[in-house]
Amino acid sequence: MGATLQLIKRKAISLIEQRMSKTGTVLAVRAWEPDSVVEVDLHLPGAGMHKWTQAQHIKCKVADLEYRDYTPCGWDAETSTCTLIIHTGHDGAGARWARGLQRGDVFSYVGIGSSMQKPADNAHLVFLGDESAVGHFFALHQLANRSLSVTGAIAFSSPQHLHVFPEYFCDFGTVQPVVKTPGHDSNALLQWVADHRFYSNTVFYLAGQIPVVVQLRNLLKAQGFSGTQIKTQGFWK
Repeated sequence: MGATLQLIKRKAISLIEQRMSKTGTVLAVRAWEPDSVVEVDLHLPGAGMHKWTQAQHIKCKVADLEYRDYTPCGWDAETSTCTLIIHTGHDGAGARWARGLQRGDVFSYVGIGSSMQKPADNAHLVFLGDESAVGHFFALHQLANRSLSVTGAIAFSSPQHLHVFPEYFCDFGTVQPVVKTPGHDSNALLQWVADHRFYSNTVFYLAGQIPVVVQLRNLLKAQGFSGTQIKTQGFWK
């Protein structure tokens, strides 16, 4: 029975790939030091980036029958180029795929769709998440009106990335890199929230590890912020 289901799954995915598959080209790959975060520059002909008014997800084929969603950021509609910032500090199909990419590689994807998130107007924006959310936050930052206040914190597993992050993203508002407490992924972000006061018109964007996103959301709701002020995007468990 299991083998039959796998065969059905393979046929279904093959049909989807035949109908929807597109290709892009890797222009450059840059690994942070240590290399648990990788930046990948892509050329995506025909992606229609001039229409992007919300953060997008591109569904990349990372292995046979395996797809992962990544957020294009730093895009240029005229040249159809963008960057993926991928957390590779774990042993998953997506991480292995990203670590193996080289300049000139052609890869497959089955579409680009909206994450349904965009920067709020006339609000103070706060970004809270981990290294898997850097690309998502960078996309929101690109879409935001430059007059808006942007702050927040991104938690990294590697203390060395506290120094790498501002070097790469010196114009990223006042978003602060913080280091995770081993075994307690949420502590640094929860403490950052506890140490700050927010305006009544603040809108929070929470992204990254799902349990941490849930904890942050519960804390903010307990502080009196409404559900409409808290936007969530879980990327991994």
